[in-house]
Amino acid sequence: MTSRPLLVAVLVVSLSAHAVDCPAPKDAKVGSLAHQSAEARLKFMAQRFQSESDAAKRWTGGWGGGYAAGTLVQLALIGVFPKEDQPDWYWGALSCAVGVAFSVLGPLEVLDAGPIFAKRAADNDATDEQKTCELVAEGERMLKEGAEAEKFSRAWFLHAGNVLFNAGIGLVLGLGYGRWTSAVINTISGAVIGELTIFTSPNQLDAGWSEYLMAPSEKSSVSIQLVPTGGPGLGVVVRF
Repeated sequence: MTSRPLLVAVLVVSLSAHAVDCPAPKDAKVGSLAHQSAEARLKFMAQRFQSESDAAKRWTGGWGGGYAAGTLVQLALIGVFPKEDQPDWYWGALSCAVGVAFSVLGPLEVLDAGPIFAKRAADNDATDEQKTCELVAEGERMLKEGAEAEKFSRAWFLHAGNVLFNAGIGLVLGLGYGRWTSAVINTISGAVIGELTIFTSPNQLDAGWSEYLMAPSEKSSVSIQLVPTGGPGLGVVVRF
């Protein structure tokens, strides 16, 4: 009569033995994802890294390719226009070249490392507790540092730098060449495109790190992100 309850108890103990419990970050709230099993934490981080890697590739390819094309087109057109019009084009090309550097240099770690981590998490041997907890800790480091990098990429001084850089290009055209109409057009269009570049930069690791640490009652239900589509136009990613 007692064999069935005993068998159930043995099965429960056996199944729970595979749920590895790793230390949570010190600032994680009770009930947060960071206090769940290692398997749940790895699944969350792997999904977020893979998704953000895809977003980072779209952003880098979309903006980097767009700026590169703008640089080459403007350089190619210089010789077509009269000498007095040429400053508009080579200063415009310089502006686009800086855009290439901004969008391509110093990419997020998750761009390449994200899919690698996701594969390691999928292949992880949950029976090896030490290895599992080391992987969780590595994922948490990547998530936290990625969130900090994304915050930096949208910091106020980058917005200010964008406006000042484009204003500088405008002043060169105006004061240096007397082309004030071109100066105004270049300043406004360059600043707007620069702001779009910054605002569409990947930012879901920042949201993910907050979600990872927060208690369920503190979490926002909706997250919205503008992303380049890889072609003309922008897309919107909504997370629930």
